[in-house]
Amino acid sequence: MSYQPKYIKKSQRRGPGAVMADVLVTPVALALTVVLLWQMVGNIGGSKPSDKNRTADMAIAQEFDSQISAQADSIRKTILDVEGSEEIPEETTPQKVIYEIPADAQVAPEPNQELFGKTDDPTTLDWLLEDAAFIMDGQEMFFNTDVQLFEGSTVNYYLDDTIFAITWKEVRDETVYTFSEVKVNHPSQFRRHLAGGEFGSAEQLYTTEMASSVNAVVASSGDFYRHRSFGICVYEGKVRRVDGLYAETCFIDSNGDMHFAYGGDILSSSVAQEYVDENDIQFSLCFGPILVDNYEIVEHDWYGVGEIGDSYARAALCQLGDLHYVVATANTEGAYGKVPNVAQFAEQIATTGCRMAYCLDGGQTAAIVMNDELINRPVYGEQRKISDIIYFATSIPEGA
Repeated sequence: MSYQPKYIKKSQRRGPGAVMADVLVTPVALALTVVLLWQMVGNIGGSKPSDKNRTADMAIAQEFDSQISAQADSIRKTILDVEGSEEIPEETTPQKVIYEIPADAQVAPEPNQELFGKTDDPTTLDWLLEDAAFIMDGQEMFFNTDVQLFEGSTVNYYLDDTIFAITWKEVRDETVYTFSEVKVNHPSQFRRHLAGGEFGSAEQLYTTEMASSVNAVVASSGDFYRHRSFGICVYEGKVRRVDGLYAETCFIDSNGDMHFAYGGDILSSSVAQEYVDENDIQFSLCFGPILVDNYEIVEHDWYGVGEIGDSYARAALCQLGDLHYVVATANTEGAYGKVPNVAQFAEQIATTGCRMAYCLDGGQTAAIVMNDELINRPVYGEQRKISDIIYFATSIPEGA
């Protein structure tokens, strides 16, 4: 499948003024040619032209050349002065279309199914990366076409004028890692969805079900907030729950940037809401621990939540740059039966080049979905019903 972006590259072409000048110069040249020939015929008086005649003919030719040049220069100058003499550049920068998904929208716009694609040969995707450059804004990608895919797997991708997403599986340290790299145009395209559509709902669904219900291009399981009460839970800009003694919390602000609070940083609802208001926090994720903070791996000897020293299937949210993210899981699959502890997971996650990275709920919860299709293999080979997801969506309105 091939995708062509909806913008036009300027080619080398002549302006309308230059074309019009040529149109007007041509009849002038023809008229002067007739005059030249008439005068030269008049000088032919015998079978052999005299030196005097040859001299006269040359004078006529020189006068003709001078008149043609003068007339052409005059016409071109007049037209181009009116049109404007600025040269047309050979190439243009594509114009980015920015749409915002309303904050209260429960469902994102539906992606264009014709713009999804997949391949089992990543070396053929240079065209895709070239087409996605206008969304990447000069940021370096983690994905590259030399990646060695997990056997039997494919690279899945989506590209429209507002989002680029690419998802694949590879083997690292005898573990199958699934990565989904996403770049969006607007922070509203990075979203959180709770099963039941509201905070506190008892409903639990599969990640694929929630992803489909909100038109996610890419979705990841979240923190399974209904299953535990630790951390500082923020939803729709409001603090819903505070238990910040041990847990490390990840906050997402209105710019789509990740922020962290370490255990003991925020212990009361009033302090939490003040932090949320000052930093324009939209929602939070409460699991942890923090893996990478400002490009530095965070080492943990102990963490009050979860089994960081044991080997489990893992999940993470990473931010590489402005509106540029990676979601990742580490699972067993096929002949690869090893899963990492948190320190090992952090080392692999840091290779994405991320600025920030945070552990999401792992084990059977960990899932990555693209176009409603489960990409990684969860523990036991089946998804678990959970309470929430994070996801990335197109922002192109229907019919736009």
